[in-house]
Amino acid sequence: MTHQGRSRRTYTNTQKRTRANITLATLNVKGRASASLGANSISKWPIINKTIREEKIGILCLQETHLSDENERQIESLFSRRLLVLNSQDPSRPGNSAGIAFVLNKEMINISNIKWSVLIPGRAAALSIKWHNDRTINLLNIYAPNNHSEHQHFWDTVKTKWLQKGLSTLDFMMGDFNVTEDPLDRAPSRPDNEQAIEALRNFRNEFNIQDTWRHSHPTTRLFTFNSNTNSMSRLDRIYTSNSHRDSMSDWKTYLCPIPTDHSIIRTRFAPPEAPHIGKGRWTWPLGILSDENLLEKLEKLGLTLQTDIENCTVDTRTNSRNPQTLWETFKSKITSEAQHTAKSHLTKINQKIKQLHKDINRTSNAPDIDSSIDRQQNKIILEKELEHLERKRYKDTHLKAQAKWSLKGETIKGPKHEQNRHQVRRNGRSCTNIP
Repeated sequence: MTHQGRSRRTYTNTQKRTRANITLATLNVKGRASASLGANSISKWPIINKTIREEKIGILCLQETHLSDENERQIESLFSRRLLVLNSQDPSRPGNSAGIAFVLNKEMINISNIKWSVLIPGRAAALSIKWHNDRTINLLNIYAPNNHSEHQHFWDTVKTKWLQKGLSTLDFMMGDFNVTEDPLDRAPSRPDNEQAIEALRNFRNEFNIQDTWRHSHPTTRLFTFNSNTNSMSRLDRIYTSNSHRDSMSDWKTYLCPIPTDHSIIRTRFAPPEAPHIGKGRWTWPLGILSDENLLEKLEKLGLTLQTDIENCTVDTRTNSRNPQTLWETFKSKITSEAQHTAKSHLTKINQKIKQLHKDINRTSNAPDIDSSIDRQQNKIILEKELEHLERKRYKDTHLKAQAKWSLKGETIKGPKHEQNRHQVRRNGRSCTNIP
């Protein structure tokens, strides 16, 4: 790893290839710790690590990280196996205000020859990475000022610094912009500060980027932030180059287990020439392998199969009934039993979370969302309930992981053995995506 000052770094310590299909996300994390998670000074970061792992996020842009030098060292010592964290502090109040970070998932991103440039400390930073077929993509992480009168100077400075550092075409810009461009993005609906909007639009036009989600959903209401006055807004966004418009998919906005008052924004970048990667084959959930009722049913099916195969002699064998077809039928039956058991094992909490997402989306797009205080408060109540359930689900998972580590931590095939085992990269195959 070579350093070119704190404002620009180049990393050359791995040969892993970046996946052609990558998931990008942005979140205003509102600090490094939360009282609800205990006294740990970086208590949010275990959940950030878990979210990146479970959601398979390649690059996560964070705002309001509030990380000091000591906090950065703590995070590196705990999560450096999976994460590379490139943080820029607020020079006036490091560890207490502002701060932005690129968080790279080393399991999906090639961190060799990446270039990280700080444009405005704690507020704007750029990242260039080698991507599919030796192409380079450039990302910009933004945490715009709360004061709208500062936006013109802010965007002028970002533009000047970008050009001074010789950065090329801007592919993605994401973060918390503290302004909305469309009245639809506020409830109650209203236009935002005109000068701040104009400054942002001039920058967008200069770099040829657009609000791709809004272009694809011109009338949909969606909000990423709730204020103390019960007003709602879509302050967090992902802008993309116009050339990538058709390469974006799977847009999602949701409350994650990380304690914050903002929602996470997520999308998948998969250019047309990239290999198609589907959902993969269905696999048995590990949690049902100890289900006694399921094991009893499988044992009966196995004994029946054994008897049928033994009775399938040369004289009784047919094209439709032979050991091969009996075996195929057996596999179909046990898969069906396993799927049925897996569904019954789905906890009520998962079902309720899914229903809450639907209710929140329906409430956000209700015709009276701008005028009805009851409707706005109902949405906030739904989101609070969803936030509570997400944290409860995370806590349950965390406790199970702790129990597993205590029981089998350093044994062969235990979690520590699997963690340190060499990870074999799965090669994507170009194939036809059948609709």
